[in-house]
Amino acid sequence: MTSSAQQEQPSWQTVHASPPQVKSPYTPSEALGDLPGVCYALETFLNSRMLESEEYCHKSDVGKERLYFATGYGLIQCVKGLMSYADEDLLSAINHTKHGNHIASQHRKKAGFFGSLMGSTASIRSMSDGERHAELTYAESLFEKALLGIVYSGDWLAFIKEALNMRTVFGVYRHLGAFLDEADAAYAASLLSSSSSSTASSTPSTPTTTTSRSSLSLSTPPTSVPPSPSTLTSIPTPTPTPTPKKPEDPTIDAHFRSGVYLGVGMCNIILSLIPGKLATLVELFGYKGDRTYGLDLLMRAGGWSTDRSESAAEPGVSTTHEGVRRPICDMALLIFHLVMSSYTGAGVDIVVATRILEWNLKRFPNGVFFLFGAGRLALHRSRPRLAIHYYSQAMASQIQYRNLDHISYWECAIARLALWEVGEAVLAEDKDGGEDEGQEIRVGGSAACWRVLEAEATWSKAIYSYGLAACFLEDWDTDSPPSTPSGTGPTPKPKTKEARMKEASNLMKRVPNIRQKIAGKSIPLEKFVARKARKYTSQANRLLLPALEIAYIFYAIAHAPRSVLSAKMLPLVRGALQKLSLYGPGTGCAQQEEPKTPLGKGKEKGGKSGPEGYEGGKGEYWDDLCLARFLEGVCLRFIAYPVRLSFLRSPSPCPRTNHEPRAQLTHPQDPDATPDPSSETDIIPSTEAAQGAVEAFKAVFEYGPKIELDHYIVYHAHYEYGRLLACQGDFVGAKREFELVLSGKPLEVGASGRKGKYSMENALHIRTHAALDAIQSQSLHK
Repeated sequence: MTSSAQQEQPSWQTVHASPPQVKSPYTPSEALGDLPGVCYALETFLNSRMLESEEYCHKSDVGKERLYFATGYGLIQCVKGLMSYADEDLLSAINHTKHGNHIASQHRKKAGFFGSLMGSTASIRSMSDGERHAELTYAESLFEKALLGIVYSGDWLAFIKEALNMRTVFGVYRHLGAFLDEADAAYAASLLSSSSSSTASSTPSTPTTTTSRSSLSLSTPPTSVPPSPSTLTSIPTPTPTPTPKKPEDPTIDAHFRSGVYLGVGMCNIILSLIPGKLATLVELFGYKGDRTYGLDLLMRAGGWSTDRSESAAEPGVSTTHEGVRRPICDMALLIFHLVMSSYTGAGVDIVVATRILEWNLKRFPNGVFFLFGAGRLALHRSRPRLAIHYYSQAMASQIQYRNLDHISYWECAIARLALWEVGEAVLAEDKDGGEDEGQEIRVGGSAACWRVLEAEATWSKAIYSYGLAACFLEDWDTDSPPSTPSGTGPTPKPKTKEARMKEASNLMKRVPNIRQKIAGKSIPLEKFVARKARKYTSQANRLLLPALEIAYIFYAIAHAPRSVLSAKMLPLVRGALQKLSLYGPGTGCAQQEEPKTPLGKGKEKGGKSGPEGYEGGKGEYWDDLCLARFLEGVCLRFIAYPVRLSFLRSPSPCPRTNHEPRAQLTHPQDPDATPDPSSETDIIPSTEAAQGAVEAFKAVFEYGPKIELDHYIVYHAHYEYGRLLACQGDFVGAKREFELVLSGKPLEVGASGRKGKYSMENALHIRTHAALDAIQSQSLHK
């Protein structure tokens, strides 16, 4: 009966009913005896009981002499320091990770002269289990210390020093990974040898059965079940066949194995994300990242599969048999699939991410990090209101680490922009039908979220201040007082439009002076907002569509429901174009003879007509024209092709699973986007939207040479035009546009745009490389 009950226990069920007892006194040879306690501390932390976890680690090892408790406590302090970005928290985290690294060094095997001649894997093979774990924790704590040092120091010398530490980390993980591969290969060879012997001694007519393969730790690939027609996109590509699981040496414990999978997997993914030129330089030192292999290693820790069958929805590794670092591997996979997918397309698998997220939400129902993931998934599926619901739940799930709430406020600010709710009031429409409401913190519009960040968060005051100012400059009702949110942030005060403009001006003046540096380099987003803030001041306190511009930069337009694009954002852009048409050509609107609502005072000052009569002269006219046409093209592109998580047609169909929302797929090129059904009415026809986007981008190319300041628009227009061509199946044309962006040559810009770098250049190159890789991958599948 007991065995049957254990078999029926859910795979996500916790194995810790109470805090495990820690054995005292401590000796280094018994370091692995602390692993149950560390597993409990990690589960407690991920269930949003951070202070309880921190206190348990501290009481279990007051002297910070135990291998896993010392390094685990350092990891908690590292998370706190990176969240707050306060100097005192960063310094405390550096000291704790440095101490943890010292403790790990004391537990490592002392390498002698003859030991160094044995080779890396031979040396690791000669270690005890505890010494191998010490190697692992040494690499982990050194990575944490290096990361904190880069963030805290802000100069190049410290960056070089910590980069050398990173090189050491990669080297340790490489040796540990090679040892694990050799051990598993030797075990597989022994299994094959014993299997051959048993087959030779048996009757020749008796085939090897599935049972015997299973007993040899080999899993027969399940039959690939074709999805039903209702779940398929229009792409006739077969479901991918799962690969057999490789045999694993049972003498190596799951805790060590999960640590190697995490370290080697993350190293491969990080190296694979390095841009082309820098990647070539890194390869000279012998480091090259294989993204597919890295993702596979992270998935092995939890036994996840890319198979689309229902039987593969559950992981192959339960909580009873998992390693201590398995939850961190799952979190790393979610970060890649749901966050890094904004910058890259290769390797992104939303079905796998959904399975991992659902399973971990059952395990950690109040887990703030997995609620973040649920919000991110909803945002990528163009359901920003549902995303806000999850982020609100994340804030309500814990009150111990206020800095974690700032992540939710950041995401809510972007989700509100995707809904074009730029004000401060809490709205009544914040429930997405069919979802369990539960307890949550209600947040206001985008301006309210930026206000909380500007007042409390410390990561980037410049970006938070500019985001708040940009929302203030938009036209929204400020006469009635906003509703009071139920969170702990400051309550927004009602402001008249005049008071709002005054506060926006004060914020813009501050932005250029509150920028920060990491590793001696300015943050690209901060450089961008500083330039825009200086432009605002130089243009007599005026910017065109500033909130919609940052909505593009922060991918809010890409995640906006099509109804919002069509009914809110696009009319705003065309209203600006209509006003611009009073002063010159290129707007795509019928030019009027007399301005009904003049934007500037040119006619009053000298009776000038044409672009010279615009607000600040023809220079500002061409900048604003190209920005408006660019935003028009982007809105129309996402109306025509609402691509969210895939750059092109997916080479493998992603059938919708039972747990996904009830909405039908809206476009064959976006099998992962499941927007709110109520948002898909009264949409501009796709053909009309695509044609309008082409005309808008070509207008940017035509008038780009006349831009005086915002030259980045031209290069981003080429990228977006390339994405549009890719969606239309013109891969040759798309490749041409992407190669233009990556060429490093000045495009359709004037003399002032041919010197130096344009705003967000590196970020655009990363996105363009990813889009180009997607095209090349698509060509291989043909």
